[in-house]
Amino acid sequence: MQENTLTNGRFTDAGYTTVYPEQLPELSEGDLHRAANPDSVAFMADFLKNEESGRYSWFERLGFTLQNAGAGVLRCIHLVDHEGALLNLAIAKVTIEIAGGQLELAPFTVVRPMADEASGAEVRGNAVEDKTAPANPPVGMEVA
Repeated sequence: MQENTLTNGRFTDAGYTTVYPEQLPELSEGDLHRAANPDSVAFMADFLKNEESGRYSWFERLGFTLQNAGAGVLRCIHLVDHEGALLNLAIAKVTIEIAGGQLELAPFTVVRPMADEASGAEVRGNAVEDKTAPANPPVGMEVA
């Protein structure tokens, strides 16, 4: 699988890289089945509600961030530059459409090179692995 398909792993001096709907991959029958998952459709339907306008959700393990722009529109504001994240976004686009909404991409989507040493997050296949997260996160409050 190729990494950094849109940015070549670099930021540009001219600004950011974005993504257009025609750059999303075609979905297989299995991908379309995943997109129609009732739980995913219900989640997107709730996220599309007018009272959620302005809210955003970082789909860390999928490699993108969506924001409710109101009027049945979810806007992708951030995408990790990796084939797996592009595929996940294409699946989410279909899920959003099934839920009655639409997905906006360019010019709003900022594509970030995959390797981000500052955050430690890196996309692997169809998921994002957070290298900074402890294997066994602490349970409960930390007390001084």
